[in-house]
Amino acid sequence: MEKKKKSKNKKKFTWVNLAQLLTVAAFLLWMQWAVDSGRVLTIFVASPTSIVEEGIEIITDGTLWPHLLLTIQEALAGYLSAVVAGIAVGLIWTLFPVSEKYMNVFCSSIMAVPKVAILPLLILWFGIGFQSKAFLVFLFSVFTILYNTVTGTKECKKEYLKVAKVFKANRFQTVFLVIIPAALPSIFNGLKLAAATALTGVLFSEMQSARAGLGYLLTESQNLLNTPRMFFLIILITLLSVGAVKLIDAIEYAISYRWRHV
Repeated sequence: MEKKKKSKNKKKFTWVNLAQLLTVAAFLLWMQWAVDSGRVLTIFVASPTSIVEEGIEIITDGTLWPHLLLTIQEALAGYLSAVVAGIAVGLIWTLFPVSEKYMNVFCSSIMAVPKVAILPLLILWFGIGFQSKAFLVFLFSVFTILYNTVTGTKECKKEYLKVAKVFKANRFQTVFLVIIPAALPSIFNGLKLAAATALTGVLFSEMQSARAGLGYLLTESQNLLNTPRMFFLIILITLLSVGAVKLIDAIEYAISYRWRHV
């Protein structure tokens, strides 16, 4: 009975994926037909073939690579800094609850400040180069990681804490051997959410003030009314975000495998 159920679920999953592929194919065909027939102006929508051709062109002529590498470097610098700071502060709050009572109001206030409002200040402090972009990514990411870390540590099952107490574990042992493993799903959830928004932060900054990067390239394409390039860049940015989330999924599975069935 159980085997039949698994087989049925597998078949259903296959049909769902087939339906998704057919939907995407139908949408692409409609875009191609709408542009080729002149029903939609190319300034508004680019056909799939023109998007592919534009993508191949900027890849082969070397236009894309410097901008792509710079954006990835800025996003990684800000994101990795946010990971270290967010998890570290979350652990400090767990080890020393008084620190959370003291720092929480300040962190909440900084988190609530619109990033659009402080971008001019970041440009004034760090210039329009690498540092201002990385710092904005840091601000976009750090609080998501911090509060997911704290939430995960607070949701640790009481049974685990009782066992740690029976074995006379001290505070540090309890935190690092019991609470953190139990909080891993919440921590990785924060990491995935932050990864998805990290590129948003760097692109927003590059579109406002930059001389290079995917955001700059997107703004330049907009100014030149190069719709195929804009569509290609949007698709590329989306794929980068999805790839970052999938990579963190793989890391989560590798790290938390032994606690998966606890």
